[in-house]
Amino acid sequence: MSPTEARAFVAQVLRERGIPIDTTPVTSLDQLLEALAADQVGRFASAEQLVAGKPGIEALALHASIELAWSDDLVSFARILEELGKRAEFEVKRLNTKRESSLPLTDAETKALEQSQKNVAFDAKAKLALEVLAAERLSTASGIVDQTLRQFPKHPATYRGAAYFSLLSREWPNFDAAMTWFVEGEAKDASLVYLRGFESLKRRRSPAQATALFQEALRLNPKFVRAQAKLVLSATDIDTRYAEFEKLRGLAPQHPLVSLLGPSITSDYELSSSFRQAQAARNAPALIEPDDTAPLSPAR
Repeated sequence: MSPTEARAFVAQVLRERGIPIDTTPVTSLDQLLEALAADQVGRFASAEQLVAGKPGIEALALHASIELAWSDDLVSFARILEELGKRAEFEVKRLNTKRESSLPLTDAETKALEQSQKNVAFDAKAKLALEVLAAERLSTASGIVDQTLRQFPKHPATYRGAAYFSLLSREWPNFDAAMTWFVEGEAKDASLVYLRGFESLKRRRSPAQATALFQEALRLNPKFVRAQAKLVLSATDIDTRYAEFEKLRGLAPQHPLVSLLGPSITSDYELSSSFRQAQAARNAPALIEPDDTAPLSPAR
């Protein structure tokens, strides 16, 4: 699938499914910074046009930030489609196994099987489209980061972009080298703390450490939507994931993750809650009714 085909497919899906994406044009630097901070991926194309081709470290750094955040988001969305696809595959396997065991499927199960088969095909195609677009944005970012390294090798903004790019590319020696520029101020910078959290996920394989760092990034910047989205994705149990999802929905109701993952998270949480309630009711101690026929103890 080419990037042009991937863009056309994504645009068609957004249009046909009515997924709400904020595409308000970005016409000023303040709006660009707002779009980045709020992770308004639908506005990134417009934001890119504001700084693309402009000279100076500020324009280059902002352009790199847009491309890197864009790629970061698209990879996250692709991961969600992969997860949804696995769910659909499991349902197809379950229903096919039942049918092959000579147990007839109900009408509802037959419809569910057909829908799950469609979901498997759609999720695979959507995942591929998002991965193609993520790679395209990362490739664009690579050129911008290289340009900043050549033109501004002593400017800290250069290494902020280099660190993010190396993180997304999993080039860990380059990431480590770039982050040495921020040793003193790293702990007070929400964006850099976010990068450390992302590193904990991708390099350290430590969801617990990543969660703590994403939470710290949000403490430093309570409107850091991308950090909140990562908290949803890094959660390891349904109660935590649902709680973080609700925070994301409150912070950015039109974030694509809300539409993509919201229904499954809500369904899983409701099922888990119902199961726990049923289990609690089953395990509750029975009330002991008084026996009116029992003889009274003799008075003393």
